[in-house]
Amino acid sequence: MIYGATARVLLPVAIVALVGAGVWGYQEHNEKNSVLIKAENQYQRAFHDLNYHLDKLQDELGKSLVVNTRKQMTPSLTNVWRLAYAAQNDVGQLPLTLMSFSKTEEFLARVADFSYGVAVRDLNKQPLTEKEYKTLEGLYKHSKEIQGELNKVQTKVIDNQLRWMDVESALASDDKKSDNTIVDGFQTIEKRVNEYQDLDWGVAINSLDHKKKQRVKGISGKLVTPEEAGRIALDFIGMHGKNVKVDVENNGKSEEYSAYSVRVTSRELKSPINVEVTKRAGKVVWLLNERTIGKPAISLAAAEESGKKFLHAHDYPNMEAVESDLYDGLGVFTFVPKQDNVLIYPDAVTVKVALDTGDVNGFHATEYLFNHKQRILPKAKVTAEKARTMLNPKVRVTDQRMALIEGKADGKEVLCYEFTGRFEKDTYMIYINALTGDEEEVVKMDVHRGTGQPGAK
Repeated sequence: MIYGATARVLLPVAIVALVGAGVWGYQEHNEKNSVLIKAENQYQRAFHDLNYHLDKLQDELGKSLVVNTRKQMTPSLTNVWRLAYAAQNDVGQLPLTLMSFSKTEEFLARVADFSYGVAVRDLNKQPLTEKEYKTLEGLYKHSKEIQGELNKVQTKVIDNQLRWMDVESALASDDKKSDNTIVDGFQTIEKRVNEYQDLDWGVAINSLDHKKKQRVKGISGKLVTPEEAGRIALDFIGMHGKNVKVDVENNGKSEEYSAYSVRVTSRELKSPINVEVTKRAGKVVWLLNERTIGKPAISLAAAEESGKKFLHAHDYPNMEAVESDLYDGLGVFTFVPKQDNVLIYPDAVTVKVALDTGDVNGFHATEYLFNHKQRILPKAKVTAEKARTMLNPKVRVTDQRMALIEGKADGKEVLCYEFTGRFEKDTYMIYINALTGDEEEVVKMDVHRGTGQPGAK
């Protein structure tokens, strides 16, 4: 009787417990599946976005080879720059951390740097050199090869309904028996990119590579979350409101330069604004507003003042414009900081100001963010009068100031006298080493006002 009574009491309890356990297990299973499905969808989206961006990148490179005017080439190369960064961002979203894909990411970074460097200069006055045109042809050829390999992978993914979650598991377990179609495809691309030895990126890009190799730790500071990066981007562009949409994605996995790509859209905006924010310290690297520029309504001088106010408002004090240019309704300015009345060219910042509204349309601060530091500047050992005697006597000096530049030979910073001089109908900037009296650099001027050393952009 006692056992029977006990059984009658415990049986319902056991049934409830079993049902509860079953419900809990079912919920856990569903939640786990939901997480896996979400991750798989994100991987698939990033992969197809990568295909799309590389396809458009190839189109824009081809267009830049066909067009014959600067007005058409500049927008094409600007798009190449934007699409190369977008492709880097897509690669960063894929579960490839356990396999080497650094050569491909480096290739995309160089494409972005090369296209940006050409796009921001005045191609009427400084047209593409024969070497640069060959580089552009090489980029088109290689991007076509990469896109072809990627299309093969995409076809197999769709036809065989392959999952990126399986790729992640295979890489983690080093499972030789599993279907590694995707991994093999990406390894083929990486191997092909590693064989690209025919590209001459030029002095500016090679110098930039040298600097990147020296940035082992990158920007130091506290890690920021994607949500914080979104808020930083909104603060930077001054946009806060209920109708603002912010999309934040990882941009690569490099320890040297790890950042978030932030895309801001709103009913108030005519077009999206793209902002890149470093994961450490939350610094804005660059900004690009995609809107079409209207008819000019302000002068280049007024645009320069607008750019200077923008920099001051964003904690870039004591900046002086050392180069200006004008194209497609934009005033493009290179600003550098001044320390002890010395222009610090390694810390250059580029600002693009729309001449229809006076608003900043573009901003690029990579050099400033990676190079800026507290410097103890050396004292000149050569007097200005002595330095002037090192100039060609036929050069008529019109201006003189002190500047810190990067030496061409070793990239080390050098304190110089910067002389602006006229020879026949041309203007030159001549840099005389303030410690040795040696001639460090001579730059022919082809812009609206004085520039510092080449590559400051």
